[in-house]
Amino acid sequence: MRKLATYVCVVTIGIAGLAACSSDSGGGGYVAPTGPPVKTIKLSAKNFAFGPAKVTSPAGIIQFDVESTDGIHDLVIEGQPGFQVEVSGSGSKASGKIKLSKGKYTFYCDISGHRAQGMEGTLTVT
Repeated sequence: MRKLATYVCVVTIGIAGLAACSSDSGGGGYVAPTGPPVKTIKLSAKNFAFGPAKVTSPAGIIQFDVESTDGIHDLVIEGQPGFQVEVSGSGSKASGKIKLSKGKYTFYCDISGHRAQGMEGTLTVT
C-alpha cells in the first residue's frame, strides 16, 4: 500500500510539472497582455531578414503580425523573456502581443544562425 501511495504521488507531481511547462503563450511562462493594441506592426520574415527592419510604435500594448515569406522563423525581443512569435514555414502567419515602455528594442530571429546572418531589426517605442 505504501509503494502504491508513493507511486501515485510521483506520477501526480510529474503530471503537474509537465502541465506547468506547457504553454500556448510563447513559452517561458510569458503571459500576453490583454486588451487592444495601441499599434499592430506587420513584419515579413524571410531568409535572412525582417521587413521592415526599423519600426516605431507608441508605448503600450503592441501586436506583432509576422508572416513567413521564406522558411521557418521566430521573433523575439532582446530583454523581454518569454515573448516569441513563431512562423512555421512559407506562407504561415502568427501574432503576439507585448506591453512595452518608451525606449529602443532589438528584435531578432532566435533560430540558430539567423541573427548572425542579419535577421534583426530595431523597434523604437515613443
